[in-house]
Amino acid sequence: MRVAHFVLGRASLDSPNGVDKTVFYLAKNQALLGDQVAIFAFTNEETADIPGVEVYKLPPPPNRWLRILPHAPTSALRELLRWQPDIVHFHSVHIGIFVALSRWLKQRGVPYVVTPHGGFALGRLAHVGPHIWAYSRLVERPYLEGAKFVHAVSQSDVKGLLALGVRARVEIIPNGMDPSSVPSVLETGLLRGRFPHLKGKRVFLFLGRLDPLHKGLDLLLHAFARANLSEAALVLVGPDWRGSLGKLKNLVNHLRLESQVVFAGPASGLEKWSYLADADVFVHTSRWEAGLPFSVLEAMALNKPVLLSSAIGAEDVREYRAGMVVEADVVSIAEALSVFGNMSSEELADMGLRGNQLLKGKYNWASIAKRLREAYAS
Repeated sequence: MRVAHFVLGRASLDSPNGVDKTVFYLAKNQALLGDQVAIFAFTNEETADIPGVEVYKLPPPPNRWLRILPHAPTSALRELLRWQPDIVHFHSVHIGIFVALSRWLKQRGVPYVVTPHGGFALGRLAHVGPHIWAYSRLVERPYLEGAKFVHAVSQSDVKGLLALGVRARVEIIPNGMDPSSVPSVLETGLLRGRFPHLKGKRVFLFLGRLDPLHKGLDLLLHAFARANLSEAALVLVGPDWRGSLGKLKNLVNHLRLESQVVFAGPASGLEKWSYLADADVFVHTSRWEAGLPFSVLEAMALNKPVLLSSAIGAEDVREYRAGMVVEADVVSIAEALSVFGNMSSEELADMGLRGNQLLKGKYNWASIAKRLREAYAS
């Protein structure tokens, strides 16, 4: 089978964007199954070399408005026509190039699939303007209903599709994690070495972009203050998001948490993994997500118990007793923080081991690629 993936991004393992990582791993594992796979990446950045996968770099839309305008660049049509795919897989939403390409494919009888990656999660739709709702209903609805199926990584996008009135076949297949991506040797104690006042404290760690609205960081900070854990600290690892770092620091000052909250800055590669390894509990209290974020899966790979919001759609984490899943509100998060703050190290370790078992059983890329291949074939 010849599978072509289209992504507005660089499809790289080193990217902070979860969609880029998804396309990287999915294409890699589809190639390992014996399929011929290509990635058409609209980006100005360097793309990754992926064994067994052809990667074509194309110029991205120069601005936001041209991004949503349904038009198909000649270069993309030419490369796609030359490659002759059996099926095309579009990633993310509100991308006019993909809408236009889908019309071109339909005229030629080439089937396509769409993965929204959380773009239609109800939590996100609740915070977008009327122009996005109009675009989704008028422009994207025919595009989605014309797909052979919509690939959702959790129930979040399914509910959003129903709210938009989209009637399409949906296949729910989660994102995964490649255990081989974990470095064999980590810098033990790196986090506490760089921030000595963390020594002797229970460390709760968040990893991701510092987006208060999406990632619920305002909720987390208020909850941490409410929990009043004098022997604990909260570490936020990630890049600033549209100037929100200053706002978060002002909130920390307002809550008088300066001695307990650390902004560690962005981290990647060995540094990121070493930070994760040095944490006691991983926290991710988003208001919405497509499914389990990569940072959560990475924490589970390192045997870390997790505190998640129910918006992530991680009921299996609760079922496996691999962590706690609570509502995305200050009171619920604070209560969970208090429970974790009073757990023994042995209890935390047991919880982390169960999360690792869940990861290996359900969230491995080989089985995910196989399930998608079967959906393509059907």
